[in-house]
Amino acid sequence: MGKRSFLWLLLTVLFGLSSVAKSQTEATMNKKPKGVPEQYAGKWVCQSVAPGYNIRPPYADPSQPTTDKMTTPATVTVIKFSLKADGTYEAPNTKGHYSFDPATKAITWLDGLHQKTFTKTLLGKRTNGAPKIGFTMHKRYWGCFMPATTKDK
Repeated sequence: MGKRSFLWLLLTVLFGLSSVAKSQTEATMNKKPKGVPEQYAGKWVCQSVAPGYNIRPPYADPSQPTTDKMTTPATVTVIKFSLKADGTYEAPNTKGHYSFDPATKAITWLDGLHQKTFTKTLLGKRTNGAPKIGFTMHKRYWGCFMPATTKDK
């Protein structure tokens, strides 16, 4: 039952991302910045995880490959950037423009470093109603959230 649910979820996400990729390609051709709704404008923190991997230490017996393995720890990578409602974005290492498509809730990065590295960028809401952004970079999914500020509390 668990595998079926996971496969169903995976297929649903892949189908949704394929339509987002198509709309992002079409939006890039327009080359006109269009900002996100006000609730998505602001600072974003994104993170992704890279799993650890198994290595065989030099003293391991090669005749018994399932024993004497060491595993490296998983790593988490964090990216921060800021979206502005006027169709511009800023990150610590770049600035640029983006275009938001309200029909698909997708962002197309028009220039800057994000144009080639961030793909399938999709806006949404979490179960608690908080805004979220997700994208693919280097064949990995990245999930983003807006950190709480002191005025939010």
